[in-house]
Amino acid sequence: MKNPFNAQGPTDPRYYANRSKLLDLFKHNVIWVAKSKGVTKPVNISIMGRWGIGKTSTLYKFKDMLANDCGGARIFAAVISLKPASCADADTFSAALLESLLNQYKSTSKLDRKIRDFVNDELRVLEKWRLNKLSLTPEIERREKGLRAVNFSDAMVRLWNKLKAGKFDIAVIMIDDIQYVLNKDGGALLYDLRTDMQTLSAADTRFMFVITGPANLYPDIRDAAEPFTRLFEKFDLDTFDFEGTKEMIQKPLKVENIDLDISDDVIRKIHEITAGHPYFISLVTRDLLNRKQSGKVTAKEFSGLYPDLAEHFARVRFDDDFANATDAERRVLLKMVSLGKDEVSMSEIKISGCAKLLDRLVKKDIVVKLSRGKYKLYHKLFRDYLRKK
Repeated sequence: MKNPFNAQGPTDPRYYANRSKLLDLFKHNVIWVAKSKGVTKPVNISIMGRWGIGKTSTLYKFKDMLANDCGGARIFAAVISLKPASCADADTFSAALLESLLNQYKSTSKLDRKIRDFVNDELRVLEKWRLNKLSLTPEIERREKGLRAVNFSDAMVRLWNKLKAGKFDIAVIMIDDIQYVLNKDGGALLYDLRTDMQTLSAADTRFMFVITGPANLYPDIRDAAEPFTRLFEKFDLDTFDFEGTKEMIQKPLKVENIDLDISDDVIRKIHEITAGHPYFISLVTRDLLNRKQSGKVTAKEFSGLYPDLAEHFARVRFDDDFANATDAERRVLLKMVSLGKDEVSMSEIKISGCAKLLDRLVKKDIVVKLSRGKYKLYHKLFRDYLRKK
């Protein structure tokens, strides 16, 4: 049995749906930079959105486009997934980025001897720095605090010179989960990265940076390092409209030649249930395909499946959301539901410390901030789940 729908990881680039404006900007800028030999400058892109909306999937779609759909341009591309541990300080952050870049370059590109030697030398330098850092005594560590041992911009300039010598047209560096740089001394890390990006641009390199982060990240970035945001063209990924939902359902079936006819009436029902959220669309369609592999799905058949879907949503997502909230946050959630409205104002909740509690719930991706003082639960099915509580 073939089932191409998977809600537990990034979407296969062949199945990627919608987002044409973002894809077109990315593709055309890469082609223009390559054809103009750098006269047209790379456009840095930030992709913001809630969990499960497709941010990481977009990065892998970009990487696939760079390999197959950019007019024969010679491009180096790397997707780097940040972790909190890699953002402990400026040196650790720089070393983590460089090591990931160099290892991807080493494994994905055909290298001549000079470039291969360069990559190996750079990796040895990073390994030596790591070993020295581990061996530092607390006294030495305190004395050296504040001095950057890993010069990110210098290393990137050296990397670009090797890429340029190898006839590369552009390098695209995609950093997933940029929010982790705010975990510890985040403003300093963002200022360092901003300065490094500006240094690289002034050095006439051709690096395009793409970052992803949660929908509520930009206010935090502006508070920590406001100039950083001006280096990026921002795209907010939102839920799909009906046509986007339809494409997300039908495209994998077509790619894999699965002879299952899902009528517009059923797709409309799926869109209504999921509110166009890609994660939930994938869950619904995966369950549907597990039960029926061919023929036509009728509205009556699908209606019989719905109770199982609601239970499934609770099991795979909603139980964890509720468990992740503190007792005080749960009181806010239940009060929001009791008001019986899609959107509520802070003044209607009337719980002590409501502003801070709502801010924490927004950061946990359970509540969405619509505007100043206006909030809603992140999904209507989660609201139905809370009603049963």
